[in-house]
Amino acid sequence: MLAAAQMIVVSTVDGLTRPGFDMTRQWISHLSLGEHGWIGTADLATCGLWLILCATAVPRSSLIMVCGFCLVALAVVRTDAGLGFPPGVPVEHTTRGLIHQLISVVLACAGVGAVIRTGPRKAAWTIAGLMVVTFGAATVLVLLDAAGRLSGTPHGLLERAALFAGLSWIGGAAWRSPGRRHRAGPSTAGAGPGRTPGAAAETAAVEGG
Repeated sequence: MLAAAQMIVVSTVDGLTRPGFDMTRQWISHLSLGEHGWIGTADLATCGLWLILCATAVPRSSLIMVCGFCLVALAVVRTDAGLGFPPGVPVEHTTRGLIHQLISVVLACAGVGAVIRTGPRKAAWTIAGLMVVTFGAATVLVLLDAAGRLSGTPHGLLERAALFAGLSWIGGAAWRSPGRRHRAGPSTAGAGPGRTPGAAAETAAVEGG
């Protein structure tokens, strides 16, 4: 839940206050570039750490762990400059940027899988379907934009819709998960696993005065 709230608030505020940044076109990873890129980098890294911590306490959470490591990796391996950001910086095509894109695809696939494996099944499949459609559309449109064939499409917003939906669903499912609840120890009110009949009788005698 912290990862979802932080990503939504920080990336939105940072995007609105960053000169030359267009949230309809640039992706969240672009906030790691430029003069104040450390904010975007820290946002990705800490959100990844929240997911990794979440995965240690939630059942069937290996894919959540993968998502966390992917976010940290995206913070370390920055994206290329492009799509008009940072302003005045030439478009880059580097190996680092390609690796960043591949990590983004892994994050998307792991995120969809994590959503399917958590929470009520029918609703989970609905959210997963939304993520597939929005991220798939964002990927196609950003490639066309980068190639100069189709600009002005809101692929940045579509990417945010997929990421925000996935993080919010995982956060809610983790909060409801039995794995986060306190696991009570053996009962002390009577005989049972870990207690002998004699001990239970002794407790009853004491409680009876």
